[in-house]
Amino acid sequence: MLKIVTDSTVQLSQEEIDRYGITIVPLSVMIDGTVYSDNVTITKEEFLEKMGTSTALPTTSQPSIGSYLELYDQLGADGSQVLSIHVSGDLSGTYSAAVQASQLTKTDVTVWDSKFVDRPLAFQVITAAEMAQEGADVDSILQQLEAVRNESVFYVGIVTLENLVKGGRVSNTLGKISAFFNLKLMLKMTAAEGLAVDTKGRGMKSLTKQIDRIMDDIDSVSSLREISVTHVGLTEYTQQLIDRLKQQFPQTPITINQASPVLMTHAGKGAFAISYFKG
Repeated sequence: MLKIVTDSTVQLSQEEIDRYGITIVPLSVMIDGTVYSDNVTITKEEFLEKMGTSTALPTTSQPSIGSYLELYDQLGADGSQVLSIHVSGDLSGTYSAAVQASQLTKTDVTVWDSKFVDRPLAFQVITAAEMAQEGADVDSILQQLEAVRNESVFYVGIVTLENLVKGGRVSNTLGKISAFFNLKLMLKMTAAEGLAVDTKGRGMKSLTKQIDRIMDDIDSVSSLREISVTHVGLTEYTQQLIDRLKQQFPQTPITINQASPVLMTHAGKGAFAISYFKG
């Protein structure tokens, strides 16, 4: 039997988790000195509320090697194999910790870097779980995951750079300049190029212009499996985006979710993400 493991940066519904028997390893988040286990001892909604009132930017930390080791030992106790699929190693040490634990456990564990986060990570996790239920072996699944990875695209609209400044990911000077000029960013993530600034401009109109381009890109895809919108608080702007996607792509499943605490912490309030899978 092959069991699927991922981490809490993934964007999965409870129905999907239950249907495929997916095990999720939570990251930790700390707000005002209190440490919470992501989506275990704090919900996404609670985290967003606390982030808005916290005296300092929340911090996040990867699962420990020991927590992975304990889990892998437990899952493999009946002789099962484990396929552990995680957030991009370029974004978090979560993948690295899983690799180290896989080298210590007696269980047959394969660790896979999704090169993504959020719903594109889920695209791969669900694909692996479906194939595992059908009896596919690990090598066959990994070949398919590579195809899924290469056919996924992830955009993040940054409305305010405040959290990026506090987290040290952009300079304080740039933060002041961005506030003065009302600077907005659109980030793009692909398996080949990772996460990078796609465009930047002044005001929400600049984001709308980029969304127009993204919509054209999505419209050009001949075989579209799913579109996803993830938000850090459902703003009027994000709701308008969702309504527009539903109107333009009525035949395509569109999932709408609150972001994970990790994404909230770095992207900041009002941020949103659009992802699609050319499956």
